[in-house]
Amino acid sequence: MRRENWTDLQRHLHSPSKSYEGYPHLITTNAAGDCFIQCGTGNDSSNCSSIALNVSGSEMPVEEPELEAGMAHDSDGVDMENSSMSETEQVIEPNGMSRSQAFNLYTSHLLSTWNIRQYEFAAIIFTAAAYPDTLTAAAIRGVVRTLASICFSSMVGRWVDQNPNRLKTLLSTISANRLAVIGASILWFFVVEPLNGIPPGAMFRPSLGELPSRLVMKGAMFGLILLLGILQNLSASGNMLSMERDWIVTAASEDGQPYDLTHLNAVMRRIDLICKLVAPILISIIVSAMGTRIGVLAVGATSMMSWGIEIFCAKKVWTRNPKLNARKLVSGRVEHENVIPNIPSRTKWRQVSRALHRYGQDFKNYFSSQVWPASLALTMLHLSALSYEATFITFLLSVGFSLDLITVARAAGSIVEISSTIVTPFGVQYLGKARNHGHLHGEVRAGEESETALLRNESPDLKGRTETGLERLGLWGISWQLLNLVPVILAVWSLSSSIPEASLPHLVSRLLSTITSQPLLAFVLFFFLSISRLGLWVYDLTTQQLTQTMTSSARRSSFTGVENSFISSFELVQHLVAIILNRPEQFKWIALMGWTAVALSTVIYASWVWRMRGHLVHWERLGKSCECIKIRLDR
Repeated sequence: MRRENWTDLQRHLHSPSKSYEGYPHLITTNAAGDCFIQCGTGNDSSNCSSIALNVSGSEMPVEEPELEAGMAHDSDGVDMENSSMSETEQVIEPNGMSRSQAFNLYTSHLLSTWNIRQYEFAAIIFTAAAYPDTLTAAAIRGVVRTLASICFSSMVGRWVDQNPNRLKTLLSTISANRLAVIGASILWFFVVEPLNGIPPGAMFRPSLGELPSRLVMKGAMFGLILLLGILQNLSASGNMLSMERDWIVTAASEDGQPYDLTHLNAVMRRIDLICKLVAPILISIIVSAMGTRIGVLAVGATSMMSWGIEIFCAKKVWTRNPKLNARKLVSGRVEHENVIPNIPSRTKWRQVSRALHRYGQDFKNYFSSQVWPASLALTMLHLSALSYEATFITFLLSVGFSLDLITVARAAGSIVEISSTIVTPFGVQYLGKARNHGHLHGEVRAGEESETALLRNESPDLKGRTETGLERLGLWGISWQLLNLVPVILAVWSLSSSIPEASLPHLVSRLLSTITSQPLLAFVLFFFLSISRLGLWVYDLTTQQLTQTMTSSARRSSFTGVENSFISSFELVQHLVAIILNRPEQFKWIALMGWTAVALSTVIYASWVWRMRGHLVHWERLGKSCECIKIRLDR
């Protein structure tokens, strides 16, 4: 359809009478009674876009033909998958997300997350079983995964953004992840048993001519496992991006409804944290009770059995939700951004240059977003080793804490993390009730007018209220983490036996002298570290929703892909520092570096909130409170 005709049609659609006279050939209906106004005629759908009208007459998003330029029209795969389902069998529920949709969405995400978390931990066990006398294999695997994430996370996010069919994107990530895990499980089955007769560490330090053939075969299979691990890691990242940055943002109900974005984010993160806690425990029990090879078979079988169920549940949600059904808008500027002039075609240099240009463009788009300071502050938290991860657990074991105590503390910390998914929705709702709250997206919000609206019982802007609640709760969350890590730092310093007390500041020495007893020291260390996790995950959840709502939908996943690249980079820095400062008495410097990173993140986020809201503290309210207290005291 020509541009002027398209504009004319839009004018008809937005007219109060909703008259469609003059466009009878553009109107079709489906079994649910929804109207579709499309610009194509006959069998020619090359320039077709549509608007879906539900039974109440409200419009779905409009897709202009110009924006469809460069969009892939290869949805035949999804059409074939749904060919057995007639139009009358597709029950579309137009009024937001229903309970059945949410159940299927949670089920699909649960199975995906369970398989991802299970394989992440199981691969560590399998590597240790295959190469029991050296840490080299585990180090190689960790470095390869981290570097792959740094290099390719933004590309995965861009792919999710540019694929117009949401179902096809999600199913591709599910299938790629399952194939990678099943293929790796087959290889792990032959690799996990250590080779007899090989000296400890010899598999990584022999000369080429002295390598036994079985060792060469085992090394080759381990190399294939590393490649499949990269595919598994990137497909898992793509699955999370597609689900958390596209599906739930698109399918969520309006703010204040039962299945709004805040609620969906909290439940999805709760599923993730529960799987992160339970899946490693279960696979550890299986390996301990039945052997490593049975554990390998369990991982592969779980992935195989859940594959079909995940796809079925995802299709169920996609079929019933008209927002997910609609083809995603892909900005026509994407192709122009990736064009590099003055480079000869059909050369490898052109391909490399285009890839580097796109990679750089992803970072440029990231820093052009309004919410990048909050995102960067979140990624910097991964510089901290003050969490129940490998480096910190190794330090605790080296200073004499038992594995049983560490396990109990880690479980308590996980319970606190899960509780953040319950606290966050209520916190956003409560803190979003503030009036006269400065700025919204950098623009001054209404002050007295908003208060007048509240006095008249008029509904305030729900979007503004939600954003206010997210910004304020995020600031509370990261501040909570920062303050509760202070006792943890003091406890870690007191555990460093090589520090003479006289070398510390007098105040610090007095504080450390009060927590030198082992029971009290353990309580201070584990209690405050565990409750600090509440602030971390509250901040994580609020920042996730801010990036979901304040980032362009055409770049939402690529934005998160760059964010994941920063996360992997900071984790790599943390591991490199741990390699350099590898003695237990030197861990205090790693801990101090982590606390400093949290403090810097707090400053960055607070400055961003101040710019967005115009203030951090209601000084006028504090003044009024002081006046009230003074009046009461006078009485």
